[in-house]
Amino acid sequence: MSEPLFQQSLRELETRKEDIRPSDVVLFSEPLRTALNFVIRLGRFSLTEFAEKLEFTREQAKQLADILVERNLFSVSRFSNAEETFYESRLSAMTRPLSRPPSDIWKKLD
Repeated sequence: MSEPLFQQSLRELETRKEDIRPSDVVLFSEPLRTALNFVIRLGRFSLTEFAEKLEFTREQAKQLADILVERNLFSVSRFSNAEETFYESRLSAMTRPLSRPPSDIWKKLD
């Protein structure tokens, strides 16, 4: 697809410094919005599927996916191999992993 659409999508992702949640997807322009909605619903998807939905080159899609991994919307799947990279989308509103409370929390609360 055209270079300006890729540059616009890249700029939209790079300007966001905080984590991207599934509910934030509606704020993006096309074709990024449609592609993200599609892959979030799939749950597990390949870089090839993501690139096809975006209609960008594989390298461009990889660049966007890397940013989305950094922003905790995607995670690289353990099923990835040398030929294909697979991703898993995070479906919850909170994308940061929860930490366990300290073991002495009850002492602090008493």
